[in-house]
Amino acid sequence: MTARLPPIAAQRVRNANIREQAERIARSVELHPEHAPVPVVVVPANTRETEPLPPRSRRAFLERLQATVQRVYTVGAINEDALATAEESAAASNAAAPGDDAAILGRSCATCRGECCTAGGDHAFLRDDSITRVRATHVALDEDGVLALYAAHLPSRHYRGSCVYHTTEGCALPRALRSNLCNRYVCGGVTQLRSALASSGASIAFIAAADSVHVRRMALINATESRPIALTELA
Repeated sequence: MTARLPPIAAQRVRNANIREQAERIARSVELHPEHAPVPVVVVPANTRETEPLPPRSRRAFLERLQATVQRVYTVGAINEDALATAEESAAASNAAAPGDDAAILGRSCATCRGECCTAGGDHAFLRDDSITRVRATHVALDEDGVLALYAAHLPSRHYRGSCVYHTTEGCALPRALRSNLCNRYVCGGVTQLRSALASSGASIAFIAAADSVHVRRMALINATESRPIALTELA
């Protein structure tokens, strides 16, 4: 009888298998010699289906947001130190990659389809620090105006059980209205992609989006396009 591996060891085995799948598929794709070697990076895969945004989710989100907005506006004058810290953090994350690399990183997230967004639920990570920043950059808006601004961006459809703003087109919120956490968060896969681009000098990469067992989607991406790879044809 084969002994069962501890959970962490079992996950390492699964990760290694996923990595082997991705690299095998990458080897099957013909590339121009000038592109070799091309980094292969694994990111999570959002595999959820979409649904109409449930009225209860919309209601719960707006109730949470209203409470947050009321707290922020109750304090009176904006805490300039807190605002500066939040803005510096968001600016640093947005400037972390040069133009072409930023485009490649964005396409890697599109291949994933936003697995990190699924934790946003009916709060979208919009806490006091984020609303403080939005208040400062929309000085003409009062509490009702801020609520109306966010309500106007709620989509008709989103990924089931995910953030209320998580759609097939990405986040339905403009970046300036997203939470500070969303603006600065980078998953492990994208961090690896950044390192791979920097160390290899490559301007192209294979991105494999995987669940806990299998590669579910794969694309060859660069700064201007994302080329999907048909896994059934290459497996």
